Amino acid sequence: MIEGRTAPLEIARRVLKPETIRQLKLDGFPNSAYLILDRWALNSPELLKAWEAKDTFGLLCRLEQQMSLEKRTLISDTAWEMSQRGMSDWEILEQFGVDTELRTIE
Repeated sequence: MIEGRTAPLEIARRVLKPETIRQLKLDGFPNSAYLILDRWALNSPELLKAWEAKDTFGLLCRLEQQMSLEKRTLISDTAWEMSQRGMSDWEILEQFGVDTELRTIE
């Protein structure tokens, strides 16, 4: 069980190998990518490990795609209006039908 706030990558560090975490930092991924990885690590740790074991580069590409999708969605005018009404990023993504979960390896 996780209580309170966590630092970015705190959850993902428990699931991913140290070399994968280092690669994320070397590649200059932004904080938003770390939060996505933490979400995946919390919700689907075994699947995240499987992605990493099969294809770390593929995992990082998938992370980049997810990050871009969420960013495009959240910077829209409609999303901004929703946030002004008090909706969280997660609620906005859900309203737009954005799948925030990690899915099976293609």
